[in-house]
Amino acid sequence: MYIRSIIVGILIIGILIGGYFMYNITQTIFKPITAFNNEVAYINLPSDAKFNDVVAELEPLVNDIESFTTLAKKVGYIDRVKGGKYVIQKGMNSNDIIKVLIANSTWVDVIVPANKTAEELAQNISNQIEATEDELYEILKDSVTVTPGTYAMPWNTSAQEFIAKVQSSSK
Repeated sequence: MYIRSIIVGILIIGILIGGYFMYNITQTIFKPITAFNNEVAYINLPSDAKFNDVVAELEPLVNDIESFTTLAKKVGYIDRVKGGKYVIQKGMNSNDIIKVLIANSTWVDVIVPANKTAEELAQNISNQIEATEDELYEILKDSVTVTPGTYAMPWNTSAQEFIAKVQSSSK
């Protein structure tokens, strides 16, 4: 009888301690960590982004980067970083943000204006995608025809991919 009481007491203490740890873990994973006032914020990760780049982009947007980093390591995200433009919504938790970063790179509508020089086009387009103004200009200066319009593509599109997309869309 005495041993039974001790075992029951130890089990109850174990359950309480386990419950405390589970509560802390779920609070770390599921509490909102966004720290911005707008409904959404955007982060742009270059094609060659590493986990440190993700942390640098997120730091001004979240109030608990440690819980994000801890969970990212646990789920193996640090080895699966992909470039792109990502939408972070107000009220997201670490788990939500990691899900977005793994699966949901946002496409952008690139607007190609009419009657612009190669230099003006390169400047305009480089503000909309990852390709630099110099990379775009090098291609556009060689009398490459670019049809004005709006083209949907990933943010982390290179200059060559941009030209290929525009030329294939205008055929």
